[in-house]
Parts: sequence; structure tokens; C-alpha cells
Amino acid sequence: MIARFTMLALALLVAVEADTLRLRNGAAVTGTWLGGTAGEVHFMVDDQLRRYPRADVVEVDFTSNGVPSPVAPAPPLAMQPDIAGVPFIRGASGLISLERETGMLVRGNTISGGQSIYRIQGAQSPVRMRRGDRIVFVVRLNSGGDPRRFELFMLESRMNYRQTLPMRAGSRPQAVSVTITRIADSVYEISPAGPLYQGEYAVSPINSNESFCFGVDY
Repeated sequence: MIARFTMLALALLVAVEADTLRLRNGAAVTGTWLGGTAGEVHFMVDDQLRRYPRADVVEVDFTSNGVPSPVAPAPPLAMQPDIAGVPFIRGASGLISLERETGMLVRGNTISGGQSIYRIQGAQSPVRMRRGDRIVFVVRLNSGGDPRRFELFMLESRMNYRQTLPMRAGSRPQAVSVTITRIADSVYEISPAGPLYQGEYAVSPINSNESFCFGVDY
């Protein structure tokens, strides 16, 4: 009898102290808060680890000794940029501006095989992401604009500048593979097709020296 009472008491205690995750689609998930990263929330549901993008989470109700302690709701996400032709990174609380720079074309000589590079001032971008973050760019285009104009490049970091990998004269640097998804009229998400390694990167439109830069850390 005592053992049954103890087990029942523990079950009731767990039920009382369950946390509640409230999502933007109106769903409420009951489980145990396990923390997370800059890009996702970790929640234990029915003894299984579930991962939820932070952008999908409105609030978490924490319960301690039967008294809920709600977390302030996250601000609405600015999912659609107001400016056309400028990519942003989608963050947990809205859109993050990228470092905007102009790449300078440096032409090689015949000794170096005629290869050229685009060079950007500063060894590192002030905009930093972590390698485990889910990186998604959001861009609004003018009517009829083609999102494939935007390409993602890895940069080499030097003493006081960044540069693209060497390329033959008249060609573009080799771009990182991306996937493109239309989310609204003239608004697109652009995501790297695979994880990005530690380093410096730039998103740049074709036939333009304009560069929107960021870096990835461990």
C-alpha cells in the first residue's frame, strides 16, 4: 500500500510539474524543458526528445511546485522584408541584417595564371552565426525578380580583408549550393543545401559587387 501511494504521489508530482510549450500554430505541447540552442528548443515528450524551431515557439510555461511561471511571449517575426533586393537572415525574434559591403575585383597577372578575386575589407564580419544554427536567408524581390540571382560564397579570411577563392578572368567564384523556397508573393527563403563550415561567407547578386556578409563559428 505504501509503495503504491508513493508511486501515485510521484506520478502526480510529475504531472503537476510538467512544462507547456505553446506554438505559433496554436498547439500546446506538455513535457519537460531541456534547454536548446540559438535556433531550436529541446523538449522531452513521452520520454522522447523533440526539437522545435525557436521561430515556431510563442512561449513556454514553466511549472515549479505547482505554480506556473510563464515566459514572456516572443515578439512577432518579421518574416517578410520591407526592402526589395536585400537578403536578411531569419532569426528567432525577427530578421537579422547582414553586413553590407562592396567587393573589389582584384585581377591577377600572367604569372599567377590570370586568376582574379573579389576582396572585402575586414578579416571578419560582425554578424556571427553558430555552426549548429539553421541558416535561412529571406529576400523580397521586385515583381518578376529571380531569386536565383543571389548566390552564396565562402570567403578566405586574411589579415585585414576577406576574399573569394581564386577564379579565372571573366568567371564567377564557385558558389555554395542552396535551396530556394517561395513563401509569399515575391518573397523567398534561400537556405544552404548542407551545413556551413566555420568561416566567412557572403551572399551576392549576380553581376553585382554588392556583398551581404556573415561568419560562422563553432
